Amino acid sequence: MSTNNFDSHTTAKEVADAFSSQITGKNVLITGTSIGGIGFEAARVIAQYANLVVITGYDSGRLQLSVDAIKKEFPQANIRKLILDVSSLAAVPKAAAEVNAYPEPLHVLINNAAATPAKFSVTDDGLERQMATNHVGPFLFTNLILPKIIASRTDTVTPRVIFIASDAHAFTPGLDISTLAQPMPEKYKTAFEPYNDTKSANVLTTVELASRLKGKVNVYTLHPGLIFSQIMTKPESLADYQQYNILDKDGQPNKDLPFEWKTVPEGAATTVVAAFDPALSDKSGAYLRDCQVTTDDVAPHSTDPERASQLWKATEKIVGQSFDF
Repeated sequence: MSTNNFDSHTTAKEVADAFSSQITGKNVLITGTSIGGIGFEAARVIAQYANLVVITGYDSGRLQLSVDAIKKEFPQANIRKLILDVSSLAAVPKAAAEVNAYPEPLHVLINNAAATPAKFSVTDDGLERQMATNHVGPFLFTNLILPKIIASRTDTVTPRVIFIASDAHAFTPGLDISTLAQPMPEKYKTAFEPYNDTKSANVLTTVELASRLKGKVNVYTLHPGLIFSQIMTKPESLADYQQYNILDKDGQPNKDLPFEWKTVPEGAATTVVAAFDPALSDKSGAYLRDCQVTTDDVAPHSTDPERASQLWKATEKIVGQSFDF
């Protein structure tokens, strides 16, 4: 379903320029904005027009580098740092409280932060690390600041929440919700199995949240594309990417894959579409790829409303809070 004239080669800046009038005056929060990633690229191009862009990270020094890079290009940009370790159930409420204390409304939340695919490990909360970072933490953070997001709604502005997922959601036979609270290391043979599960969780969360909000806030999820980024070459990830021939023996993109590689600016484009394309206003819950709505291509196990509801309730139990809007 085409909603615009963009495609897989469109860059985030091209999208931001096209939707500059929609971005102007908006306050946007983007998690996971280290230089070199799609979160940073989305923040960079949005900052040219937005009233405020809040960028997050768990390392203050790296976060300041992102601020400095954006301000160097766009000196007038209004950038605010937020320290957020999305993998920690103790850290998330503190960051959410800081956001809720902002005097400005919040119009767009982009849940972009993600853990590096790596061998099985658990957080201090006893959760599988990728699931904690990619699903449980964003779930809690989103719900804790959702009243503020809802409050930004006007007759002409419907706020938005975006979850960055991946077509990798289809590579799992289906998320085993029963193991969320008590992860089983024997279930994960590679770094990609937990990653695939978390991306399924992102899609299911989008389905359930869109259903619960009933248009008070529009919710979208998306596949950014196959992007050669610094995450792939981290020591804890490189061997797995090479084992599955995603990267070659020299650590470079395998050009023989049946998937098209994207640049970081191309990879961030769909994020900006999800955040600002007015043609999506009546499509809450949609899944996007290459800047277009492709919900019909999503694996059935990741769009099943019953499973989405089950995941929501299981995650509420993990975080020890129930949410109703």
